[in-house]
Formats: sequence, structure tokens, C-alpha cells
Amino acid sequence: MLDAIRERAQGWLAKVILALITIPFMLWGVESYFNKSGDGDVLASVNGYKVTRQEFDRAIKSQQQEMRASMGAAYDPAMFNDPKIRKSILDGVVNQHLIIDAATKAGMVVSDAEMAKIIAGLPAFQENGQFSQTRYEQALRQQGMSITEFENQLRQELLINDVRSVFQASTIIPSNVTARFLQAFEQKREISTVKLTPEQFLNQVSVNAADIQNWYDAHKAAYTLPEQARFQYVVLSQDALASQIHISDADVKQYYDQNLAKYSEPEQRRASHILIAVKPGDDAQKRAAAKARAEAIYQQVKANPGSFATVAKRESSDTGSALQGGDLGWFPRNAMVKPFADAVFAMRNGAISQPVLSEFGYHIIELTGIKPARTRSLDEVKADIVRDLQTQKASKRFADAAETFSNQVYEQSDSLKPVADALQLQITDSGWINRKGGDSSLLANPKMLKALFSDDVLKNKRNTEAIEVAPNTLASARLLEYKPAALQPLNTVRAAIEQQLKRTQAIALAEKQGKQDLVQLRAGKEPAVKWSAFQLISRQQVTGLPAALVEPVFSAAEQHFPAYVGAEGTDGSYTLARVTRVIPPPPADAAQIKALQGQLAQLAAQADFSAYLASLEAKAKIKILSASLDKTAQ
Repeated sequence: MLDAIRERAQGWLAKVILALITIPFMLWGVESYFNKSGDGDVLASVNGYKVTRQEFDRAIKSQQQEMRASMGAAYDPAMFNDPKIRKSILDGVVNQHLIIDAATKAGMVVSDAEMAKIIAGLPAFQENGQFSQTRYEQALRQQGMSITEFENQLRQELLINDVRSVFQASTIIPSNVTARFLQAFEQKREISTVKLTPEQFLNQVSVNAADIQNWYDAHKAAYTLPEQARFQYVVLSQDALASQIHISDADVKQYYDQNLAKYSEPEQRRASHILIAVKPGDDAQKRAAAKARAEAIYQQVKANPGSFATVAKRESSDTGSALQGGDLGWFPRNAMVKPFADAVFAMRNGAISQPVLSEFGYHIIELTGIKPARTRSLDEVKADIVRDLQTQKASKRFADAAETFSNQVYEQSDSLKPVADALQLQITDSGWINRKGGDSSLLANPKMLKALFSDDVLKNKRNTEAIEVAPNTLASARLLEYKPAALQPLNTVRAAIEQQLKRTQAIALAEKQGKQDLVQLRAGKEPAVKWSAFQLISRQQVTGLPAALVEPVFSAAEQHFPAYVGAEGTDGSYTLARVTRVIPPPPADAAQIKALQGQLAQLAAQADFSAYLASLEAKAKIKILSASLDKTAQ
């Protein structure tokens, strides 16, 4: 169950943790907390489970966070108003529930020991390189998330990854298959080409006024500019209020003294274990056999303590920690199930325990380290205290300011100046925005967009209501300038239509000529074509060759050389290729084969997992409420 624990802690898992503690309830998360809405808020059902609007919104926020981080300045929040993207995200939520449901029915679990190991190893919850229970609780509390909620979400993420791991662990590509693949992949072929471009045929096409008029009449929607508007807006943010609050050293010291227990770190211990698993449904005979095996292993490692790690790798049912010789890292007492923790915290350093029974089975435990309880100094926690006090005071100020903000933008709806003056806020002018968004991420919020393009704002010239555009962030806007949707006159777009129609005809002529030339070449004739110089290409070096032509080139049979193939390019061109020679690569060495085996196995595992997911979908009772999904995008 703990397979690839180190990769988890340093790779994808770190991103999951960061997401969980920076955006509260961002993931699709926990049924017991989030599946309580009425049917009106249901977007889909999966084997009886109801996917709510709240859950979908959290998934949207998760994707927005990832896209913003990966795309930087190129990120456009309006993309999430695209119905196709929203449907894709909802499908992802549905698939997650399918996997969780299947894994649970199969008896898969993520143990408390695994959770403790992962959480304790994450830098976000560490102080001076070691897990801090205080920092863990504080990080979650600052985001309004309980430990139970966070750990349930994380447990489900881990369970999904464990399901994927099953496919990765069971996929093997034989070395002889890999060697043949490598030979084909690195093979080189000698070719020469002829490229027929649309530009070569433009002088053979013509477009008259009637063609242009007919196209314009049939495609008016394509030449209609959407309605656009510019707005001015004000934003009230708790974070902005917090940054303005000064916290004195005296306040910091007082808070520290009053909450000293909060900065006291409990004793932590480090241990390794060998788990002999016992499943909840095991009968008395199986339990007795597990106990006997645990006793035998205990006697073995007691007689030779230096063999503990080797025995753990070979015998432990906890495969993840087994890879580390049974090592569980550092953890506080409350991070483990009670029987395990009671045993560990009663042991002396270096001791090996007799088998300890927990809900997971029998543990043979070796204690490898002890860290006494300690209290962090004021200097260590000063920055955290300042942030806590700022957040506390800002929260109170924000509650009062939010009421004033909401009342004033509503009661004095003909201007934003009164609320800006009252709360010392800045009035900002936006660029042009349409119903899909614009250059402001705040105004691209779906609720805000809906309000901006309402009759109350566009026709009655009133402020929007106070809208929560982000956690603890309110905004209100009003119209500055409006442009209704308008069909561009034919004269404005005539040249573009003419160019488009000519190019379409030229593309068709290029393809027609290319196919005719290909027929003649294959018949042994020589049409008037000018071949390029010979070049060597491989499947990984095909610069300038259309993607659709790569496989035909490498599939051409040597006994028919010179062989001729042709294909269309994405730029409207048609390319002919003449294949004249094959150059096989040198034999692959063992290192190359081994490296490629892993890559091919990963690809095969992904394909198998996709097929598994498709089988779950085929068997499941899934209902997507399209009307409700469309409603969320308004």
C-alpha cells in the first residue's frame, strides 16, 4: 500500500498537498461533507452518488489553479466558461468517483500509517526539517479546514493513485519486444520530397461577387462581433486588509505567552515495522496463521537485529515501507493507530517489540530514534504569529466592511464612489469584456459575468450587487461603455472572404494534382515534379515532413524501392515522398533496452488504466444533467 512513497512525497503528492492547503475544499473531496445539497444542485449521479454544484465548482477552482500556475501570463480564466471544458472537468469528477467506488468495493484502503508517513514527510508541515503537529494544525486552520476533512481528501487522492499503481506494477514489456521496437524506432530512411502548396495554384482560381455574397449570407454568425462592455469596479479583500494591519512586538509576545502550548511540539519517534496483514474478513484460522508467522519473524530479527531491514523488504505486507526496510520516518504519538502508538512510545531506543496487533494486522516494530518534546522559541514562530493576528483582526474588520460594502453598492446603486470613499478603496476601469470574459480575472468570475451583462447593469445603469469573486473577496462593478453585438458590413470583410474562398479552391487543386502525380509515379511514369535533395530521417527526426506522411514512409516495403507515398499537410499543402534506402541502426545495448522497457510499460499501463476506466463507465449508472451544467456557466 505504500508503493513509491518517496516519489509521492516529492512529486505529484506535494502538488496535491499544496492545492489542499492553499485553496480550501478545492478538490472534489469528501462525500460526508459535500454531498448534502438538494437535487436542484445536482449536476450528475454516479452509481447513486450525487455530484453537486459545490463539488463541481471546487474542481473548476482546482483546474484554474493548475492552469494559472502552468500558463502564467497566457492564462485566460474565460476558458473555463467553454461548455466543452466544463463538461470535461465534470467527466473527470465522475471518473474519480468511479475509481473510488471500485477501489472501496475491492477492499483497498489507505492505512493510517501510510497517511502519517506522507504527511510527516511534507515540507509544508515541517519545522527545521521535522514534522510539526502545531504547524500542521495551524496551516489547516488558517484555511478553514479541519484535520478530518483534509485527511479524508488526501486519503481519497492516495487511493486513486494506488489503483493506478496496480496497473503500473502489473505491466511488463518483454525485452525482445522492446529490442524490435527500438530497431524500428531508430531506423533511418533516405527520402526526397516534393511539396505542392496552395500558393502555387492561386493564379488558377477565381472568385466572383456572387460567391462572396453567398458565403457571407450563409456565415453571418462568423462575421458578427459579440456585445462588449467596459466597466469600473471596486474590490474589498480580507487579504488586503490584513496586509495593512500593524502588529506590535508586544502583541506578538502576549499572544505567544497566552498560547505557549500551541507552540509545544510533542515527542516524536522514528520506527520501522514489518507488517503481517490481517484483513477484517479473515477467519480464526487465517488470523492464527498470521500471528504464528509474525512470531517466527520476531524471533528471527530478535536473534539478528541487523537483519531487520532485509527481512522487512522480504516479508512485510506494507510494501511501501518495505521498500525502505520498513522505515516509517518520524511521527508523533497521535499520528498512528493506538495499539501501534502505545507500543512505540513505551519502547527504549533500539528495541524490537513482540508482534503488536492493530486493525491492519501484526506489527514487529524496531524503534530507531527518539526526539523529546520541545517548545519553539518566540523568534521561530514570530512570523506565524504576526500572520495569525493579522488574519484574526482582518477577519473582524472584513465582516464589518463587507456589510458596509454590500449595503452601499446596493443603496447608492448609481455610483461606486460612495463605497470607495467610505472604505478607502480604489476604483478601477476594465478593458473590453464580453460574456466569456476579458482581461480581468475578477470580472471573469461566472457570477460576476452574469451580473455584468444583466439588464439591471446594462439598461438600468446600476451597480452590481456585492459578489464574492474569490474567498473573502467582494467586488461590485458598473457600466462605463457598451457596444451591442453587430454584424460587420460585407465591405469590411469582403477581402477576407475572397482570400478564404480562393485559398480553399487552391488547397483542393494542390491535393488533386498531388494525387494525380502519385498515381503516375507508382505506375512507373515521371510527371513534371522537382524532387528535393536526398535526406536521412528517422521516426524521431522528421523535420519538415507532414505528420500524416511519417508512417507511410516507414511502412514502404524495401522490395518495391523506390517507393512513393503522399499525404496532405495541416497547412493545406500536399507532399509527395520518394523512399530509396533503409539504414538499420546498430544493435541496442542492454541499458537502452532496459530504459525503453520502463517507458513502454508506462504507456501500456496508461492504456490499460484507460480501458479499465471505460469498463467502469460501461457498467456504471451515470446520469449527466446537461441543463444544470449549462446553468452553472451562465
